[in-house]
Amino acid sequence: MPQESKPLLPSPCKPGDRIAVVAPSSPFQVERLHAGCELLRSWGLEPVYDAGILERWGYLAGSDANRKDTLVEAFKREDVSAVICARGGSGAVRLLEDLPWDQLAQHPKRFFGFSDISVLHSAMLQKLNWITFHSPMVASPLLYEGTQESQDRLKQALFGKTLEEICPPIPGTPWRPGKATGHLIGGNLALIVSLLGTPYQPNFQDAILVLEDIDEAPYRLDRMMQQLRLAGALDAIAGLGLGDFGGPLQDHYQTEDYEPRHFWMERLSLPGDCPILYNLPVGHTHENWTLPLGATATLDAHSGTLSVVS
Repeated sequence: MPQESKPLLPSPCKPGDRIAVVAPSSPFQVERLHAGCELLRSWGLEPVYDAGILERWGYLAGSDANRKDTLVEAFKREDVSAVICARGGSGAVRLLEDLPWDQLAQHPKRFFGFSDISVLHSAMLQKLNWITFHSPMVASPLLYEGTQESQDRLKQALFGKTLEEICPPIPGTPWRPGKATGHLIGGNLALIVSLLGTPYQPNFQDAILVLEDIDEAPYRLDRMMQQLRLAGALDAIAGLGLGDFGGPLQDHYQTEDYEPRHFWMERLSLPGDCPILYNLPVGHTHENWTLPLGATATLDAHSGTLSVVS
């Protein structure tokens, strides 16, 4: 779907609404699912899920057909107001070709998840022109053991009526000065790179790109960023935000005064004057603030904020 039109923000939840839990990627521990569901109930929501999400098929949460069907049915249910993923892992990309986009377009709902779910966020923006939410997931300790701010941001995204209410400004550390406004895209670096050259590749032109990842060695991060650069993605974006990338950078250099930003400064050469923020509270961390992907956002590397405009 062309993105000249403004992306749709699906309706918010209300206290007492049902929220569907789905598993498009890897399996998870049932105890973690129960803990996350308890938190959702404390917010006045009633989590519901098909028993099929508890299945296992190797490293996947059931067969491709089962994972696709439960995802589609969650959106089609009239008694469900939003859809949240249990966890990431691997496998969501296997569903993209077979998803019935015409059917999904008739049932817009707010959709939540991150990590492997990045491919679904990108596909939904491309095919449906929906705003979706890069957020903690229900069967992960990063939700129910997350910081109060991280939990509050997810709750705001579930119940908030406007984008400004959903996503107050997010702080980051300025790296390259400047200010830019564009549509917000991104998620997990490895998954975004995996979509290059496919029909589900994000629209990088004049975008605000936010990236995160976990447990990737420095040489792999370097290679993936170079692939984005060689594909023209980094030439096209208006602004770049870097979230959390886990511990390997610090572990690799083994020096107390070495920070991940030093790696990015050494290895990442962006053209032009694209403003950059790093240390955004986004990623595989207990400080994982929710992002409305597809919304218009301003990255201000003078004040050190990422703000949703509309």
